[in-house]
Amino acid sequence: MCADHHRRTLLDLIKALNVLDAALLQDVIAGHDPHDSTSLPESLGSMAEAAANRSVAGMRIGVIKQLTGAGFQPGVQARFDDSLALLAKNGAEIVEVDCPSFEYAIAAYYLILPAEASSNLAKFDSVRFGLRVTPEGNPTIERVMAATREAGFGPEVKRRIILGTYALSSGYYDAYYGSAQKVRTLIQLDLAAAFEKVDVLITPTAPTTAFKIGEKVDDPLAMYLNDIATIPANLAGIPGMSVPNGIASEDGLPSGVQILAPAMQDDQMYRAASIIESLYHAEWGAPLISRVPNLEVL
Repeated sequence: MCADHHRRTLLDLIKALNVLDAALLQDVIAGHDPHDSTSLPESLGSMAEAAANRSVAGMRIGVIKQLTGAGFQPGVQARFDDSLALLAKNGAEIVEVDCPSFEYAIAAYYLILPAEASSNLAKFDSVRFGLRVTPEGNPTIERVMAATREAGFGPEVKRRIILGTYALSSGYYDAYYGSAQKVRTLIQLDLAAAFEKVDVLITPTAPTTAFKIGEKVDDPLAMYLNDIATIPANLAGIPGMSVPNGIASEDGLPSGVQILAPAMQDDQMYRAASIIESLYHAEWGAPLISRVPNLEVL
C-alpha cells in the first residue's frame, strides 16, 4: 500500500498477510512527529476499526475508464470483472469515472521521479557519509566521488540519475520537469473530480501477472509500463492498497485489485479492502495463497 503524500515515507512498504494486519501496523506507526515538517498533526482515527466494518451496502465504487480493457492481460481483466460483479452482488454501486490525464501519468512520473532521485542522491558523495571507494594512486576528491558512485549505484539508479539530471538541466527544466508537474496537477484534478462521485476507486493492480525474474531487465520501458495503474496514487498523494482477487487463467499466477481513496481518508480504503478480502475468503474458503500452485525455485 501507499499512504497519502505526507506519510508515505513511513507507510510505502507496508506488506501484510491480510488487511487487518496492515491496518494495525498503520495504527502503530502513524502519528505526528514534531521533528518532521511533512508530518501531519491531525489524527485519522483507527484503521483497524475501519477494517472491521465489512458492509459494502450503499458504497459507491468507481471504475476508472482508462485503467481497464485494452492493454490488460485477459486473465487479469477477467478477475477484475469478477471483483466488480461480486461487489455489485453484495450491494455496492459501481460507477464508471473518466480520468483523461492518466494517459500521461507514466511519462510524467518517470520525469518527476528521476529528477527527485538525481537531487536526493547527490548527498551520497563519499565525503559526508556512506560508502567510500578510493581508486589507486593519489586520487582527487572528484575521482573518489566518481568511483564511489560507480560502485554503489546499480544500473537502474544510474539510469534515473542521468535522466533526472538531464530533466533538471538549464534549458530543459520547463520543457520536461515543469511540464511533468503540470500533468501531475491535472491528475490530481481528475481524481478530485472522480471522488466527488464515488467513495473509493478500484483498478487492476497491474496490467499483467508477474513476469519472470530478469525477463525484462534489458527492457526498462516494459517494466515502467507495468506501473500504469499504481503511478497515479503516487503522483496525486492519495492512499492506495492492493489485495489479491484471483488467479489468471493463462498462467495460473495471482492477480490483484487496487483500492484508492481520497487523501486523508485512509479509513475508506481499509474498509473497501477488508470488504473485498472477506468476500473472497468466503467464496474461496481460505486465503488466495492456499490456491497458488507450488512454483519451482530457480
